Amino acid sequence: MSFSTSKFWRWALRKIAIYLAFFCLIFWVGFPVYYMLITSVMDPPELAAKPPNWIPQQPTIQNYREVIIGETGQRGDYGTTTEFSRMMPALLNSTFVSFAVVVLNLIIGGMAAYAFSRFDFRLGRVAYVGVLMTRVLPALSLIVPLFIILRRINLINTLWALIITYTIFILPLTIWILREYFDTLARDIEEMALIDGATRWQAFRMVVAPLAVPGMIAVGVMAFMEAWSEFFFALTLTNSLTYPPLLMSFRNLHQVNWNALAAATTLGVLPPVIVAFVFQRYLVRGLSEGAVKG
Repeated sequence: MSFSTSKFWRWALRKIAIYLAFFCLIFWVGFPVYYMLITSVMDPPELAAKPPNWIPQQPTIQNYREVIIGETGQRGDYGTTTEFSRMMPALLNSTFVSFAVVVLNLIIGGMAAYAFSRFDFRLGRVAYVGVLMTRVLPALSLIVPLFIILRRINLINTLWALIITYTIFILPLTIWILREYFDTLARDIEEMALIDGATRWQAFRMVVAPLAVPGMIAVGVMAFMEAWSEFFFALTLTNSLTYPPLLMSFRNLHQVNWNALAAATTLGVLPPVIVAFVFQRYLVRGLSEGAVKG
């Protein structure tokens, strides 16, 4: 076998391996999503059919009606749940909590990251590392003191308990990414603004913040997704006021309403997917110019 032929076969095998790995990844990620979508438009008898139907034979929107409108009509031996009426309020609560966490993270985290990036102060490095280290603390180790503190200030079973808790746990990530992003911005422009008479706050607000929009949007999207999908604190600190813990209501002692659960999960996946799609360009640019360069 000639050298050129051997080189060709090595190239061909490498390409085949790459495409095979790619299609395996697509199947691994895409098949659960596809199965969730087809389950959400099936009746319970069709879902239980053997062999299974990979394409719905009689699609129905009844599962979505149960989740959105709160209908709880009985369907044979497959049962239903009494929690349907709470799904839409929980969806709105998750939306409010997630956007509130985004706003607080951008305001508090943005100013903190700017301070760590631009000012050299005593024990600044220690403070920065200390902030980042709080990210590695397991949630389980903090749930008891958090519960006691929030109960003393009468915030248990309120949305503010989740907003405060999520902000505390997401802030280290926000500060880290934005600090690295601010480090990539040239200081000359803001120094010129300071020479022209602007205060440090004005320089940050009118010069640095507009330049850091891609990084701030990227951080905002990640904060939104983390707050939207959080389960442990929402289940422990509230009576399932947000969407993720309420999905547990589709399971009772004897059965699981898989069809309605698939419909509810589909609705719960849509908001973060839409947010990520809308801000995709800023998300990629913000991460590549901030955390990657840092």
